[in-house]
Amino acid sequence: MLDLEAKLSSFRKMVWDEEKLKTDNELFLSTEKNSSYIDDKNKQRNKEFEEKIKDRKNFLKIRKNEEISKIKQEEKNDFYAYREELLYDFYNRLITKLRAYKKTDAYKKSLQEDIKKMMKALNLSEDEIVVCVLQDDLDLIDFKNKQAIDKTYIGGFILKDINNEFRYNFSYKERIRDRKYEFGKKLYQVLESERFNESNN
Repeated sequence: MLDLEAKLSSFRKMVWDEEKLKTDNELFLSTEKNSSYIDDKNKQRNKEFEEKIKDRKNFLKIRKNEEISKIKQEEKNDFYAYREELLYDFYNRLITKLRAYKKTDAYKKSLQEDIKKMMKALNLSEDEIVVCVLQDDLDLIDFKNKQAIDKTYIGGFILKDINNEFRYNFSYKERIRDRKYEFGKKLYQVLESERFNESNN
């Protein structure tokens, strides 16, 4: 009887030891698997976090560049607007001065002679030409064919043939228009040199 109980006890111990070993192995494998899973998850989360930081930095860099570009464009637009304003002011002052000059004796005395000289230079005959001047300048000239032009021409004269096939415009308005690009270019150069000097100071 004792022998049987000893055998049963021994058998139980052997089964228990096997089960314990099996359970311990499963627990170890489960722990290792979970630990590996957690490590992989951490690595993945760290990678995603780093990518988010990188994306955020790139986004901020792009925004910064966009802001700088926007500021530069605004400065450029302000500069162009300022230049146009100066140019507009310059033309208005020039027109005012030309209108004032038109009232002087020097203008009144020279108008007839200026027209004659230009007709001679262009080899034009008085018979085939209509001399066009402002209404209040008609009394200042003595030509066979003369005609009034709009006061927007400011001063000066226009020569056209009696058949309206060609015309030469020597009005002050046309002279300003001819020099407009040159005036704008000079003004731009002056403003650019001032901006360059300011940036160096």
